[in-house]
Amino acid sequence: MRRSLQIVSLVLLTLCVSTQARGNQDHPSDQILSRWDSLFSEQQLSAGAGGKPTTVPHFQASVAPTFALAPITSPRLRDLSPETDAPRTRGLLATATWFKGAFVTEAEIANSSGGAGWLQSRIPGDSRTEMSTRMVRLGLTGMRGPLRYGLTYRTAGQGFLNAPDQAGREVWGEWKASWATIRSAVGQVWNNVAGESHRARLAQTYGRMGLALTRPSWPELSLTYARNSLSTALEPLGIAPQRTQNHTLEGAVAYQSLRWQVRLASSYAFASDLLRGGAESNVRTQLLSASFNPINTVTIAPVLGYREEIQEWSGVRIDGPSASLALHYKQSRRLLISAMGNYASARSSDRLIDNENLGGKGILAWDLQQTSSWNTLIAIEAGYNRLTNRVTHSADTEDISGLVRIVLAAL
Repeated sequence: MRRSLQIVSLVLLTLCVSTQARGNQDHPSDQILSRWDSLFSEQQLSAGAGGKPTTVPHFQASVAPTFALAPITSPRLRDLSPETDAPRTRGLLATATWFKGAFVTEAEIANSSGGAGWLQSRIPGDSRTEMSTRMVRLGLTGMRGPLRYGLTYRTAGQGFLNAPDQAGREVWGEWKASWATIRSAVGQVWNNVAGESHRARLAQTYGRMGLALTRPSWPELSLTYARNSLSTALEPLGIAPQRTQNHTLEGAVAYQSLRWQVRLASSYAFASDLLRGGAESNVRTQLLSASFNPINTVTIAPVLGYREEIQEWSGVRIDGPSASLALHYKQSRRLLISAMGNYASARSSDRLIDNENLGGKGILAWDLQQTSSWNTLIAIEAGYNRLTNRVTHSADTEDISGLVRIVLAAL
């Protein structure tokens, strides 16, 4: 990790020094660079603060550290750990702008640490452990008038915090007119990054294209088509292979005003299993979401959803309704009250699937005292979750939890 960071820093330092050297003396390469600049950039001279024309640099580079903590997924005390021991990522992000902003490149490298058993699992001098907790990301974005395009590449080991054991690459493009936007992308995602022979590798190739129509004071319309294929590679003994193809068509309409906004989305997915002679299944999904602000201090956000899956090869139908409601009340900058509830169920026509999930959570956050050097915050959280499985009653779970947080932060 240290050697990789040294190499990245050395390359960026070399580029910055060479750019400054070109600016201090005339060189034939300046003519070539200006020609490339005229081709890939339409930015003109602009007046500075003193009225004199200024130009955007041909090249800019920056290096910044990155840090992230794992999100809290469970409010139960038994699942929580001090922030000093919590899983986290640290890394370095290098960004460079070329030809007056016509191209932007990014390179990021990060490592995960912390969490239960992290220190015990490390072996001194074992480079495989360091590779399994490492993430590398590369990106390129280009802009030319109404056209934007780019490509991305990312790979992460099994021990990385976000999207572990996954690699992917994508090429995308976007064209935007006054009120219409067309987006398209093609890419591939796969797991088993280390190529272990005892594990199968799932590779998914996808492509999608979307059209969005947006005009002031009009509803926003969008239509998206996606196609992806899933297949297994490195198939070990005892692991069943997979070969599927999916086609998805989704349409959405949204509208917003000063006090409320609403969005309705509907999708239809058609899947075929190539190893079962093209056995088909259809999935229909409807989702209605809204947000209301009856007064400035209150926000109400309901969500309703329904999913229907029909397996043509077996005749089984699976219904999955869902609903959630969130209420946020901010009395002032010092008091915040939030309440959330959710419900979801799944039932199949052959009675092999019949489960129900009911949950809720409440939060009271109060800024006790704020001085010129310290800020004291206390938060009380309470949660309830119940999972009912009417097919296998031994799988039923019920959990009631509470949490009190006291935060002392320096301003």
